Amino acid sequence: MIIDTHTHVVNSDRMKHPLDPNARGWSLEVSNNVEDLRVEMDNAGVACATLVQPATTYGVDNSYQCDSANLFSPSTVAVGILDPAAPDAADKLSYWVKERGMHGVRLLSESEPDDSVGDSLWKRAEQLEIPISIAGGGNPQKVDRIRTMAARHPNVIVAPDHFAGWNGAEDKAAMTTALEELAKLPNVYLRISSTSLGPYMELAAAEKDLFNRVIDAFTPRRVMWGSNFPGTRDGGYSGLVQLAQTALSWLSEDDRNWIMGQTAAKLWPMLKASNAS
Repeated sequence: MIIDTHTHVVNSDRMKHPLDPNARGWSLEVSNNVEDLRVEMDNAGVACATLVQPATTYGVDNSYQCDSANLFSPSTVAVGILDPAAPDAADKLSYWVKERGMHGVRLLSESEPDDSVGDSLWKRAEQLEIPISIAGGGNPQKVDRIRTMAARHPNVIVAPDHFAGWNGAEDKAAMTTALEELAKLPNVYLRISSTSLGPYMELAAAEKDLFNRVIDAFTPRRVMWGSNFPGTRDGGYSGLVQLAQTALSWLSEDDRNWIMGQTAAKLWPMLKASNAS
């Protein structure tokens, strides 16, 4: 069963679901209604998905992701966005989880990942059994700070997205070492998306070896695929699924199955294919 851990839905009805005043990027140009995404998934053979709040679309209003996930439950779950530095961050997390059915949270903040200001949200995430996604930014120092926070909260599952920004790192060797250290924590997983797998195909052999070292450090049982559709859309949705299979062809079929779905099923066991009885 293929599970896409990084899709975005953006409603074409901008009156019903207005964009955040600070919205920017691809969501100003395209929409992706959840009904349309569901058709794309069916055509591509993708059974389930996490609907991830786009970073620059609705701000911290996770309504459309949650409503959409609930509409197609149990084949979809919502991963919203919160600012861990906000004074009410923990209570906001409780609201979105308990009242709106959210099953994961991305952290966006101007503060550093290990800033103690975010501890209350992390503690609440532990109580609610909610995995946390956080950006690595292609910065080894930021990855080290994520490791500090993840070690401080060993009962919270942490899953940096977009391969922690590895592809954008100026020093990929240092980024690789930082991620290898991060992988030593058993509560840390890694999400790998089309933003990583597309560029991977063009890497020189030495850089591919560094990339592969990261997957080896986490092992495929702690790595999860995500399309980033429609933020990434070259080749269409089905093309992004095929890209993942091609880019990961150096792995065994069993390892690819873990990355393409089985790992995600450990984090979100409530996900079930829509045709499941």
